Amino acid sequence: MHSDLVLDAGAFYAGTMFLSSSGKMYTTSLVLEEVRHIKSRLSALEALRDSGRLLVQDPDQDLTKDVLDAAAKTGDRSALSHEDVSIIALALQLKAQLVTDDYSVANVASVLHIPVKPATAGKEIKEVRKWIFYCSGCSRTYGSNEKVCPLCGNKLSRKYRKNRPASTH
Repeated sequence: MHSDLVLDAGAFYAGTMFLSSSGKMYTTSLVLEEVRHIKSRLSALEALRDSGRLLVQDPDQDLTKDVLDAAAKTGDRSALSHEDVSIIALALQLKAQLVTDDYSVANVASVLHIPVKPATAGKEIKEVRKWIFYCSGCSRTYGSNEKVCPLCGNKLSRKYRKNRPASTH
């Protein structure tokens, strides 16, 4: 079992960082900056950093490209922030379990064979999803790079197609 955890912003919001863990907890500088506004928990977060239980580390840039490639294949690329990409890349680099409640983050992580643990009980990812972008006006489908239908001008919507069960490691 993976004892090291990589925490995304959702893990901080859910209070996962306060749970006891035998391993180390990691996050990226981008995610840390994203959650700095949690004033009531900031002193506890700093205490975890000072004790060495929470480490801030940024991933190698080459892994960021791997994450973006995987996100393009699943159709999640437009749904991922820079913070999301950084946290997935760090989990990939450390070969650690990723703690998240974000479905797009979990979906891409699962495709990269990163074990995912929900930050909130009951939010487990059940299957890998492939997102399809479509026009509700003319019913044509497009890649994830399009935002508006080039034929009729309607804003594209997205829906998913189940690919396979998610890996639960």
